Amino acid sequence: MTKKIKDNPFFTSIFLVLISLPLIYLTYTLRNTFLDDSYITLTYSKHFFQEGKPWYNITDEFQGNGQTSILWMLIQSLFFYFEQIINPVYLNKSISLLLIAIVLPSLFQSFKMQESFLMKVFILLFSVFFSVWSAFNISHGLETIFFATVLFLFLKYRNHNIAYLLAFLLPFIRPESIVFTLFFVIDTRIFSRTFFKRALCTLASLALYFVYTVHFYDELIPLPFLLKNIREFSSEKILNFITITIIFSPIIIFAFRNYKTRLLFYAPLFFFIIYYSFFIDEVMNFFDRYRFPLFVYYIYFLRYENTDIFKSKNLNTFLFVLSIAGIFSYCRHLNSHRSFYVDTYTKAMENGPIYIGKYLKQKSYEENEKFKIINSDAGAIAYFSDCYLYDTWGLNNATLLLTKKKKDWNAYLSYLKKEDPDYIILISKDYHTFIPRLDFEEKIYTYFHLQKRQPVLVRKSADEYYYFIYRTHP
Repeated sequence: MTKKIKDNPFFTSIFLVLISLPLIYLTYTLRNTFLDDSYITLTYSKHFFQEGKPWYNITDEFQGNGQTSILWMLIQSLFFYFEQIINPVYLNKSISLLLIAIVLPSLFQSFKMQESFLMKVFILLFSVFFSVWSAFNISHGLETIFFATVLFLFLKYRNHNIAYLLAFLLPFIRPESIVFTLFFVIDTRIFSRTFFKRALCTLASLALYFVYTVHFYDELIPLPFLLKNIREFSSEKILNFITITIIFSPIIIFAFRNYKTRLLFYAPLFFFIIYYSFFIDEVMNFFDRYRFPLFVYYIYFLRYENTDIFKSKNLNTFLFVLSIAGIFSYCRHLNSHRSFYVDTYTKAMENGPIYIGKYLKQKSYEENEKFKIINSDAGAIAYFSDCYLYDTWGLNNATLLLTKKKKDWNAYLSYLKKEDPDYIILISKDYHTFIPRLDFEEKIYTYFHLQKRQPVLVRKSADEYYYFIYRTHP
């Protein structure tokens, strides 16, 4: 019976349909959705293409890097060669779709080679889960899929020469992936030839990263790390951590049972399960985009490791059934992201930032001037307006972030005043009267005496989320 299942083309066809159709269908239906943070990266890419400078606001005197994926930003800068032919957003998603297609065949191979009916069911369920989750991460447009694909290839070809290139590139996709390369160095015999080659590769990558940062930026630490690093142990975060641990329990137990040969290989996975669970702010973490790439460890495990973790079949069955239960529980968490993102968030982006960005671009064209704009939603408005935008959160403005973190509000507000903005955009809880949502926006409202002015435009983005656009001078 096992052999018939293994060789039956019907089961093979069902598998291929179940993992490919959701991916293609969801990627297509969500083709016009895009995360505000992804527009931030596109803004950096556009400025690098146009000016040769990977900066968010090229008029700033003190520059910081507000997006962490250098390589993804550089790749997207090439999109602007074809901007008149195809929307860079569509190129972004097309490349991500092609990239994830590199990973999925390993799940298909695992499904074909497994003789256990339980493992076939597990791989099928995991593959559908991963395929749907991939489509949602393609939709938001950040480097998530790119990182996941390169990480998978790095794991797969760890003992081949191409691993050195992949290890070199990883920090340029996500800086924290230096952890993967450090374990890559120590997961070999100390002071062997391989050890020194791996160490040299890692040092070369770090050196180039440092040279790039020093050359282009005044603040050396990427601004997202300054803004989003936290220590939070809320009940929700603890629950998600437990769920992720349950999902990965087969790998965790496998690694510790084979600690002499596999513990260092899987150690980065354990590190990032903890790090992403408790030390990263969840703002704009749609579809758990930080943790998604970690699941390529599971794909590697299913394809290349012995999944008979225990000698007892009952224990193995229990472990993978427990993992499936964790996946179903995690799906409910991801579905809450989907409900908000597909409906509320996408409509809010179209009604708010995208509309405002195009509105300001038209005004800029009519007056033949690139406006200076103060605003906290830094993505679509900057990208579509093609103006100079000062990000009051500080994610893309080192001066504002550093003064805000020090609570030096005099320096914060004086900087904004010195820039002499043409427009100030603030977010209100009410449509008729400005009621600030953010504490620093209330300070801006008061400092610039905006209570004496009427907004030139008010746009509803979502319930209790209204953009008040003020013109500061004719």
